[in-house]
Amino acid sequence: MKKPYLRGSLYLVLALIVSVLLTACGSKTVTTDTAGSSTDSNGSANTSTDGPKKDPVKIKYMTYRVGTQVSAAAEKKIIAEFNKQFGNEVTVVIEEVPDNIAYIDKLKVLAASNDLPDIIEGKNGINDLTIKGNMATPLNEYLDADPKWKAEIGDGALKANSRDGQVWSIAAGQLLIGYFYNKEIFAKAGIKPAETWDEFFANLDKIKAAGFDPLSLMTGENAWTTNLLLGSIVGTDGDAGNAFMNTKFPKNFETPEFIKALKLIKTGLEKYTTKDALGAGYANATNNFLQGKTAIIPNGPWMITDIKDPTKSSPDFDKKISVAAYPGNGMFSSYEVGYMLASKDKEHKDAAIKFLKFLTGAFAQQVNLELTSVVPLTNNIQVSDEFNQKNPLFAETIKLGLNTKYKYADFDTLNYANVTDTWKAVYPELIFNKKTAEEVAKKLSEVAAKNK
Repeated sequence: MKKPYLRGSLYLVLALIVSVLLTACGSKTVTTDTAGSSTDSNGSANTSTDGPKKDPVKIKYMTYRVGTQVSAAAEKKIIAEFNKQFGNEVTVVIEEVPDNIAYIDKLKVLAASNDLPDIIEGKNGINDLTIKGNMATPLNEYLDADPKWKAEIGDGALKANSRDGQVWSIAAGQLLIGYFYNKEIFAKAGIKPAETWDEFFANLDKIKAAGFDPLSLMTGENAWTTNLLLGSIVGTDGDAGNAFMNTKFPKNFETPEFIKALKLIKTGLEKYTTKDALGAGYANATNNFLQGKTAIIPNGPWMITDIKDPTKSSPDFDKKISVAAYPGNGMFSSYEVGYMLASKDKEHKDAAIKFLKFLTGAFAQQVNLELTSVVPLTNNIQVSDEFNQKNPLFAETIKLGLNTKYKYADFDTLNYANVTDTWKAVYPELIFNKKTAEEVAKKLSEVAAKNK
């Protein structure tokens, strides 16, 4: 919504308040550079002078893909190209936030005051929050009006992010997630990737006996790596477990498969992970693996960029790493929740859609593949033999994904926002025996039931 024009002291006071709030939130606002003329998709300059010149429409975009974040370089390149092509039509005012969790927390605050940016990510239950609050716009008419863009997204991604026939968000990539393991540590422990969960936990004992912490886990933030392990234990536990891990917004966690998996995770957190796992965030878990302190980390192919970065690991560290499917022959295989349109008026919606198309279309998918190893949405984006040769971990991930028996989605994609917020509270209760696995499952069901 376009804000009213304010004059005098009131304007100054409001400006000062906004400045203080942004500083307190640890965020930074950047107005992207715009050119005097734009170029079309073929690179030809748009220099039409017909009619009065209109100022670019300003849209707001908040992002955590900044600094050393693994996707920062790809997003910077995508936005730079958008500015080159559409800078005389749209000005993207970027608000930078320090990390993924701060991003989610701030979106919740902004949603409460109905002051969301024009383009947001629907991850961690934000999609459900904004749809129910009538703050998001369905995208069907925009997709139908642009068959080329619709084909670049593909039916699978559109179906995954639809409700009752309405498409609410557009993914930027596929989620194909196994686990990475350190081949040198496995060799010292005398093991290979396990085919069953019993073998997996027996391997953890051997890794520990070899002098290493077996798992890079974390219970803070959204408990990402821990929940990947938990979800895989559930998702490979027969038809019932797999169905649970393919159910959007589950409300009953009190199933035999889920409770059994919680008990195994409790063992993993008590015996087989680092001392800092309790309360740790994503950065702690990944750093422990990148520094060779742990043998296994459940995570997706975007981490390959960090694995290959000698400033974050060690020279040739990637040569020591391989990737595996989870025991029972399972992998996470789904689509990102992706980007949503939250503009309040037609002018800003039309401008924001141009940006949304650019964030999710063929060009962006190619950039995300090449710079961040994100799996494209469709086969329209071809992965070259040269890329696969230079990125064997990525190639092996794709190969594994084609041959897994069980496929399922991650908890961040499936759960309500308030359930995602609950993990960091219930895991310590489970570890310190304040709640049994059955009681944790009941607590999660109670939290989910609050959603109508």
